[in-house]
Amino acid sequence: MNTRALLSTTLDASLAPLGTRIVLAALVMGALSSSCRDSSATGSISGGVALIPSIAGTGGCNGGDQVFTVGQAFTSIPLVSWTGDAMSQVAGARGEEKLYMSGANATLFEVDLTGGGAPVETSLISAGAVQALVDPLLSGPAPILSGLCVLDADYLLVMEHSFNVVLLVSRSVPDAITLFAGIPLSTPGNADGPSSLSRFSFSAPASLVATGDGTVYVADSGNHSIRSLRDDFVSTIAGSGSPFFGDGALQSVFFDTPSGLSITCSGRLLISELGLGLAGGHRIRSLELGVLTFFGQGGTVETLVGDGTPTSVQGTGTMASVAGPMSPVSTADGSIYWIDGDTGVLRRWSALDGAVDCPLWTDCASVVGGSERFTPMGLTTLVSSDGGMLYALDALAGTLVRVTP
Repeated sequence: MNTRALLSTTLDASLAPLGTRIVLAALVMGALSSSCRDSSATGSISGGVALIPSIAGTGGCNGGDQVFTVGQAFTSIPLVSWTGDAMSQVAGARGEEKLYMSGANATLFEVDLTGGGAPVETSLISAGAVQALVDPLLSGPAPILSGLCVLDADYLLVMEHSFNVVLLVSRSVPDAITLFAGIPLSTPGNADGPSSLSRFSFSAPASLVATGDGTVYVADSGNHSIRSLRDDFVSTIAGSGSPFFGDGALQSVFFDTPSGLSITCSGRLLISELGLGLAGGHRIRSLELGVLTFFGQGGTVETLVGDGTPTSVQGTGTMASVAGPMSPVSTADGSIYWIDGDTGVLRRWSALDGAVDCPLWTDCASVVGGSERFTPMGLTTLVSSDGGMLYALDALAGTLVRVTP
């Protein structure tokens, strides 16, 4: 199954009934710790508002310095209870090697890797539980869980893609699920307002990230925009609703299929773009919030990596090329890692000099087309943990791997 080929069909007619389209998602995200040891990751905040990640989310900025070198192998983590599908994604918790993974049949599992022993798998959402909430009359397509993040010590947020909603899920009570935002409709929409009346379009890979002050940011990929959820209210903070490319003030920027979100060590929002609208994308961009005024949310967006060409080519900053980047995460040394979804290659932006490379290989050309990579044209999401590990979930292969620095 070629996930990316199927994805491209979903953006051709974003208002078509969902039952006639393939719905996919990417997470993406690894929420990061509030402490920052490197202020150069996308530049230091100067006059902006630094974002503080959820204190329970993955704290990649708190871990040991990562030094990933040429020739390092992925270590496969055997799982028994969890079963994935093409849209499965992973998120992590702070302070322990604990992962959360969406799976087949709208299921969700906690996978505890603390201590380095055999993984302990716990079911949090069983098959049928989501259907009973969002579609009890069985009138629409089967529910799909994909993008997720840790909200706080008690709850997760999970994106349900067939009905374009965000769910609140207990981290300790199985099948305790409620609607967090969106109206459960199989036709995508685009509406701000009270959370219970808001509309989203999760018709392409999407993700979300929670902050310590209760704000949640959503990469609304089908609407080519970044949305915020705070105090039971949804707002669009950047993006026009149509695919295009443009940096600058929040009110004037454009995105093409923003799919991955995380918070950098310097407190900016990091955004990866798949470019499925064929009008931009294939970049990683940073969003710095300004002061909220009577005229709206202040702030700016700038391109950090990528020239818009969908290939995995080395370079520096915007002189490098990335191909369908997804799931960016920051690490303790200030670097940023992500997966080039089109080629299945792990990429890195260095906080020291802005160099963009393929850290596990001598150069990017040696891995593109080779076998030592994740499934091309599929969905691979990352977690950077407090322990300094990178975990990667290859959805199409159904495998979870660990890269140890």
